[in-house]
Parts: sequence; C-alpha cells; structure tokens
Amino acid sequence: MKKTIILYGIPAYGHIHANLCLAKLLVKEGFRVVYYATDSFRQVIEANGCEYRSYPLEREQLDLSDGKRIPRLYRLLLQYTQKMLPVLLMASEIDRPCCVIFDSLALWGRIVGTLHHVPAFSFYSLAAVGRPGDAGFWMYAWGFWKKFLQYGDELPRALRIRNYLEQTYRINGLGLMDVLMGKGDRNLMGYSRTFQPGGENFDAACLFLGPLSIHREVVEVNDFDSPREPIIYISLGTIFNQDPKLLNEVIRQFGEWKGDKTDTGSFARRIVMVDMGKTGKEDRQYPDNFIVRSFVNQGEILARASLFITSGGLNSIHEALYYKVPCLLCPQQGEQLVNARRFAALGYGRILKRLPFLREEAERTMELKDQWNENLRRELLEVHMEEALTCFRRIRDTGRMA
Repeated sequence: MKKTIILYGIPAYGHIHANLCLAKLLVKEGFRVVYYATDSFRQVIEANGCEYRSYPLEREQLDLSDGKRIPRLYRLLLQYTQKMLPVLLMASEIDRPCCVIFDSLALWGRIVGTLHHVPAFSFYSLAAVGRPGDAGFWMYAWGFWKKFLQYGDELPRALRIRNYLEQTYRINGLGLMDVLMGKGDRNLMGYSRTFQPGGENFDAACLFLGPLSIHREVVEVNDFDSPREPIIYISLGTIFNQDPKLLNEVIRQFGEWKGDKTDTGSFARRIVMVDMGKTGKEDRQYPDNFIVRSFVNQGEILARASLFITSGGLNSIHEALYYKVPCLLCPQQGEQLVNARRFAALGYGRILKRLPFLREEAERTMELKDQWNENLRRELLEVHMEEALTCFRRIRDTGRMA
C-alpha cells in the first residue's frame, strides 16, 4: 500500500506553482500525495499526479492575496486555522499520513503534523527570514513597516484567536514570525541559496531545492498565437487595479505612436499583457499592438520576449531567468521588494524608479542581457532534489526522517 503525504497549499498561483514539481516527483517515488487547495487549482494539481482535496472553506473565504497588511495576514492565518483545523484533523485521521508538507504560510498544516507526531516539511515559495535581525528580516522590515503600523489594530483580534488555539490544542509557536515564516522539521526552499538574502547563514534544516516552478506540468494554454515580432511581456497581477497611473503610462508609452514614425523608437513592437479583469478593461481602449488577457501561459510568451515587466514574484523572475529575459521590476509590497532588490543586485533586472521615463528604463533594462553573468544565471537555476528525496524515502521505508 502506498504511503500518504498530505500537502497543505496556499491557493495562490505563485505558491502552488512553486511546489507542484516536488509533488510530482514524490508521486513518481511511489507516494500517494493528497494536495489541499481550492477548485481553481484542481486541474493543474491532478495533472501533476496528485489527489486533489478541497479546503473546507469557499475560495472567497480563503483569501490571502493581500500580503501588504502583515497584521491582517497574521490574523487571517490564525482565523483560517481555527475554522479548518477540526475538519482537517478528522480527514488526516483517515488518511494516516507518513508525513506532511505545508506551505510556510499554511499554519494549519504544521499543526496537523505536530498533533499527529509525523515529520513535517515546510515549503518556502518566498524568501525566508532565518531569525530576527538577519539580512532577510531587515529587508522585509523595510518593505512592510508602514503597513504594519497602519493595521496594528488587527493584533488584538489575532491574539484572541492565538490564545484559543494554544489552549484548545496545547500547542505553541504561534507568534507573528512563527506563523508568517512557518518552520518544519526540514524547510524546503524553492530557490537557490545564492538568491536567499544571507543564505550562507542558514543551517542544515534548510534544503535549497532551486526554482521548481519552471519544471511543473503546465496545463494552461493561450487562446492566441504568439507574435513573431519582438515582445514585451507585462504581468503585474492586481497592481494595475491599485495603480491606474502605471497602467495609463504603459498604454501611453508602449502604444503605437500615431504621429511621426521616427518617434516610435524601439517600441514599435507587440505588448502581451495580463489584466486580471479588475481594471475596468471593458471600458478601456488598448492600442492595436497590445494583446491583453486575464490569463497568459507565461512560459510560452517568455520564450519569445525581450523584456518582462513584473511585480517581482519569485516564480516569475526565475522563469524569466530560465528564458534569459531581463526584468523591469515594479514591486508593490515587501516580499516583492526583497525579490526585486536581490534580482537587481545579481544583475538580471532593474527596479523601475521613474515612471514618466518608462520606455527609457525599459530600454536600459534590455541591455542587461549583454552584460550579465551567464555562469551565475545557470547556478541560480540549478535544482538540487536528492537530499530532500532521500529524507522522504527514509520516511517511506523506515517511518523515520533520520
């Protein structure tokens, strides 16, 4: 009989796409992988060989999309844990997992592993903080502190839920850092040690697997033919909705010029852009050289792109690195700012600083490809799975991690 691993995901593209390759490899190793998410991810989860399981909350009730308001995110993670844990514990009694994997934000998964006394693996789809005061801590603090103070009134509600969980389940480790950077017996990092700020100081419990999202089974397809001419690809999630000024500048500066053709510069090219449908797209006139969709198969477009304008999500910038596409980065919250600064420091992107000069900054960013370190690029993309797979095999064969 196959041993069962339960994987508790966070229902967001960046988080799920980061660990699907690992899940698929574990299926190939002979495990039954039960993957918790929401229905919009069912197809891609099953395409990677896993057994899909729906969280006992509706998608609109399980919303962790706003990562800027840290006190609110902390409260929501505790709240979702309180609501879902009784159902998840009952289900896990039936599944009898040999171990669990949980997204570093999926507190409920860590608690299931603790209460069942089975090995628990945390999966990081975002740069980690090893301990307060390290390089990652200060980079996050710089990006989040204003919003933290603004939403500090969330903390009393969070503390009430925390006390309930501690008393009901007799568990600890529910402080803000413990919940937002959930650690397991082993911590599986979905990127390289070089990319992690202060990565050289992380201990042996952290296994740097490398960027896995580019190796997942992709099921989504584009409903348009990829342009043959040079492409600028723009995907900024919900940022356009929050920053209409940015969208207006994109349209103005990258749209087809209606005057003297000599003024078009190098931007007489096609723009493929993701619009999540929250910007009033139906009322907005896009130029003829724009292809705008609510979803784009990113790998297919990046394979033909000369520039990627992105908010700086971890998977996106590593996919750009894989396809050798320089990135113009527009971070909107602390995690994206950490990624953007690291990516820029390594020489593969630039952070947008002068919106009125968007075209000029885009041109300068495209020039990075002529200068960057190709050996380092390959190193950042290397995948190191053997140590992690050895841990899982040992659990499968002996019931113990070590």
